Amino acid sequence: MIKVTKRKKWFYENATWILFLIMAALPLIDIRFGILGLLSMFIGLGFSLFTKGKPYCAYYCPRGGALKKLLAKISFGKSVPKFISNRYTRYGLTLLLTIKTISGLMKAESLTELSIVAHMGFIATTLIALALGIVTKPRAYCSDICHVGNIAWITNKVRRK
Repeated sequence: MIKVTKRKKWFYENATWILFLIMAALPLIDIRFGILGLLSMFIGLGFSLFTKGKPYCAYYCPRGGALKKLLAKISFGKSVPKFISNRYTRYGLTLLLTIKTISGLMKAESLTELSIVAHMGFIATTLIALALGIVTKPRAYCSDICHVGNIAWITNKVRRK
């Protein structure tokens, strides 16, 4: 289990959502910064290989921090519908998003194309996360749909065996 310190809590509550805003805004200035979303995803996957649990999701994920910070007061706070939280939907979406990401990586012929693909995926999943977070709980996307979090969970489950 990860010990929650004041420093981690401060980082999670303040720095992660600012990092999220930077990741969303910089590609509007220069699209090559779109690669930051992909980098964030790979960092999360790296955490899952070397840590127990999902500390990246809990403390360091920019999207998770932004969802918590931005939606805390406007979220309806409802439970996630069972059709979204069941394992078939969860793993189906994880597989779909993973295949889409790998496909985009393989098709990109330049850093600019790769950045466009990464940023469009970042924006699309953020819009889904915002919609779900408003209608249900702020981090519903994180707990049920995020492919990085689901892959981290699967990685931890396999490592325990």
